[in-house]
Amino acid sequence: MDTVIENPPLVSVNRCYHRLLSGCGLVAALSFASMALLVCGDILLRNLTAYSMPWTVEVCEYLLMSATMLAAPWLLYCDNHIRIDIVLRLLPLIWRIAVERAINLLGMLICGVLTAYCLRVTFDSASQGSLVFKVLVFPEWWLNLPMIVGFALLALEFGRRLFMRSQSAGELC
Repeated sequence: MDTVIENPPLVSVNRCYHRLLSGCGLVAALSFASMALLVCGDILLRNLTAYSMPWTVEVCEYLLMSATMLAAPWLLYCDNHIRIDIVLRLLPLIWRIAVERAINLLGMLICGVLTAYCLRVTFDSASQGSLVFKVLVFPEWWLNLPMIVGFALLALEFGRRLFMRSQSAGELC
């Protein structure tokens, strides 16, 4: 019996994590599609009828920010994020691994700090009862939720990349 069986709870956690980040990618894609439909619908309504949807631009602004914050952890997870690794490719393997770990550590720390800061700003905004007054009126702290989720998931993914062995993007997504 030379086969190694992975711990079932770890498999379950990995599966849930994969589904969570895949769900983030799906929601981001649906958000981008919704933006396209909203803008096209608003243009058609304005040009063909006397009606328009004045809230379209505002909703698209919020969808753009939310979709970006949800897509970022998924892209990092799938290793499809933008990388400038010209110098990294020239390094010997041992140095490349060390630099990759340093980058992941730095990314985890930065995203952790940004998550904490977003949480602080969100609690301050909620305690003050601040509202956004545009076409739509709602509590200001709602706007911070996608940033909290996005930066927290980015910190988690950078941490996962820091402590897990290398896997190719094909194995994950």
